Amino acid sequence: MSTLDVVAGCGARPANFLDIGGGASAQIMADGLSVILSDPSVKSVFVNVFGGITACDAVADGIVRALDTVRLTKPLVVRLDGNNAARGRAILDEHRHPLVEQVSTMDGAASRAARLATTP
Repeated sequence: MSTLDVVAGCGARPANFLDIGGGASAQIMADGLSVILSDPSVKSVFVNVFGGITACDAVADGIVRALDTVRLTKPLVVRLDGNNAARGRAILDEHRHPLVEQVSTMDGAASRAARLATTP
């Protein structure tokens, strides 16, 4: 089941979708997140990464980079699994942000992002 299907199954309607592609760099992640956050229809952001080729630590670096350049006003739910996931989670832990939340499972993270998007 795709990430969008899981989010929809949790009762939210995804506003959009971004595939950063295999082997994406921190800069690609930061740029993508900046685009997503600029969309007024976005209520929460679900970053779901199963790192095969893409390293989860690069994704985490990109999130941190984006937080340095973009004012985060929407909750960001992150699930990292796979290549360098432990390091990626540690990077996000080191750069704590009140609107960034890590969840260990795809279902749990999708449910949390959906709740945040549908709660007034």
